[in-house]
Amino acid sequence: MLLQIFSSPIASGAQLFLLIVCILIGLGAGLSAMDFRKEVFKDNPKDEK
Repeated sequence: MLLQIFSSPIASGAQLFLLIVCILIGLGAGLSAMDFRKEVFKDNPKDEK
């Protein structure tokens, strides 16, 4: 998939823009997943009273 993006006949500026957007989406999804795991699987002995 990435090779198709880099070999596509669009301008290099558009390729760079798409690459940056994809990286930012991936980082956002990763951070959201980490935050979700922290919230769901956290151990709170204070709340178990």
